[in-house]
Amino acid sequence: MTMKTHNKLHDKSPTITPILIGLSFLLIGAAELAGIWSLSRIILPTVTKSGSSSVEEVQPAKFAPQMYQLEIVDRLIRLTPKTIYTSATSPKVALTEALGKLFAQAIAFDPTTTIPQGTRLLDLQNSEDGIHIDLSQEFTQGGGSSSMIYRVAQVLYTATSIDPQARVFLSVEGQPLNEDYPLGGEGLALDYPLTRKVFDREFLAD
Repeated sequence: MTMKTHNKLHDKSPTITPILIGLSFLLIGAAELAGIWSLSRIILPTVTKSGSSSVEEVQPAKFAPQMYQLEIVDRLIRLTPKTIYTSATSPKVALTEALGKLFAQAIAFDPTTTIPQGTRLLDLQNSEDGIHIDLSQEFTQGGGSSSMIYRVAQVLYTATSIDPQARVFLSVEGQPLNEDYPLGGEGLALDYPLTRKVFDREFLAD
């Protein structure tokens, strides 16, 4: 399984890794033009053997998912988890709440996300083959190749925050995002199942 684009990424940097982070759509566009991303290194969140982020030592709820936001610290790009405290009694409900909060944070010029404003979670299903997520059309709008990669990373890591080994399948308005229906004008095509491990391998610096 591979993750690829129909065209070479304009900001193809050996330091881009799977939990990419952007400033905002406006800042990302400027960064791509200026080549700033080539100077940055993506840092993965530390994950313990149990699969939870080391920055969250206590998760009192039965299901405590995390939403993944973006930040830049000393020119290092980080994907930062934030625990969502919920009374949910099932992974489906917990992840639905986490993704809902993630999308609610997508406001204009928000430096912590590259997810387009107005993006909505239409459906989430836990099946034997993985987690199926259907998003609204807004998810495909705006930004260049970097933004497309970053927003997929945020959704992927949030959706797999309860089970980091989980497999994810993304669709928009019922249409799977794949080679026949790539994400955005830059043509980011996804092969499935989409996992953290594969995402890391495809975008991790050598």
